[in-house]
Amino acid sequence: MESARTVFSNRNLLVVTLSQSLSMFASFLWRPFWGLYILELGGSKSILGALATLQTFSTLLLQLPGGMLADRFGRRRVILISSLFGFLPPLIFCLSSHWTMLIPGIIASSLSATAMPARNALIAESLPPESRATGFGAYTMSWYLFIVVAYPFGGYIMDSMGVVPGVHLGLVTSFVVMFPIMVLQWRYITETLGSDPGKVQGETVPRRGTSLSQLQRAPKVIWKLIIVAILSSFGFQIFWSFIVVYCTEELGLSKMQWSIASILANLIAALFMMPSGFLSDRNRRKPIIVLSQVLVSMASVGYILSSGFYGLVLARVIGGIGEGLGGNVMGSTGGPVWQALITEVAPAEYRGSVLGLVGTLSRVVCTPAPMVGGFLYENVSPQAPFYASSALGLLGVIFFALFVKEPEREDSEVDTTDES
Repeated sequence: MESARTVFSNRNLLVVTLSQSLSMFASFLWRPFWGLYILELGGSKSILGALATLQTFSTLLLQLPGGMLADRFGRRRVILISSLFGFLPPLIFCLSSHWTMLIPGIIASSLSATAMPARNALIAESLPPESRATGFGAYTMSWYLFIVVAYPFGGYIMDSMGVVPGVHLGLVTSFVVMFPIMVLQWRYITETLGSDPGKVQGETVPRRGTSLSQLQRAPKVIWKLIIVAILSSFGFQIFWSFIVVYCTEELGLSKMQWSIASILANLIAALFMMPSGFLSDRNRRKPIIVLSQVLVSMASVGYILSSGFYGLVLARVIGGIGEGLGGNVMGSTGGPVWQALITEVAPAEYRGSVLGLVGTLSRVVCTPAPMVGGFLYENVSPQAPFYASSALGLLGVIFFALFVKEPEREDSEVDTTDES
């Protein structure tokens, strides 16, 4: 199919995908056990939530500036500079002997996340509109598969070495892989700011800075999507920091069992991503987003209905299908179909800034979510954050279904089967 050929022959997409995949493989040797690491360094569940809140808050401060810088100076430059900051977090985390020493690393990791709007804009501008969701799907599918490979290694390392030595080994790996990532991005990323394959007859997009007044005139649908992103992200962040703690302490699972369940979920998610992206490119994005968010919200309740390993696997698989459909918004970013919708409604001349705006405003409101989750976990019940997550997710789905109208695309952008 022409769409698939376009996606897999695009150099920018290949470089960004490989870079992100290497980063995710290294991160998921240790990140699923981050909550346990904080507890080992003397933190409590409330401290765990507070540190997650700090990361959310520090990241939100840089999303909008990162997007505006990407519109002013280019996608490539912002991606390269933010990658340099990627060396700092694993180094600081590895040298920490108390949870308070993690704070500078958390702030440094936020600096490395400023490239998110630039990276998503780069992907969108490297592909024609009829291939965007497929491209985002291929990008996300790839690093999900790398996560699948990392999980059993991480679980084995934690069970055999212990949490602190195991996390240290994973952090060293994260530090080392930044070197090939930097080389790949420096040598092979091509700047896309200044042109958009979605513009007719090769019309170029002027290179200029973005003012706040421009963002105030952003399409109304952007503000509605921000509300959906807030509800969905708050629901995700209110429980996710505590999921591995809940599964090990309340369900009595080993770290390897958690890893196995996560492997299945991420593998299923990866297998769904490109087909769902392709279907949304050929039809509409809204029905897929609705189904995706419903399944992810159901999975939150599935965790607390689980009585052991097999119940956890079922909950993780349901959530994996929802993630794979690509319409969910979970914390820092959304699935491929969601990302395609956001980039289509964002004006091309300040797309990076709009993407940064979405990330910033959703994080502003979601900043206290992990702290709320920690309070509910310790003062109400371990199950309370999961119920709250499901309720907020379903509320976001209802708002999206009722009030968000998907913009019309040209026939040539929706149906290209005669070109396949």
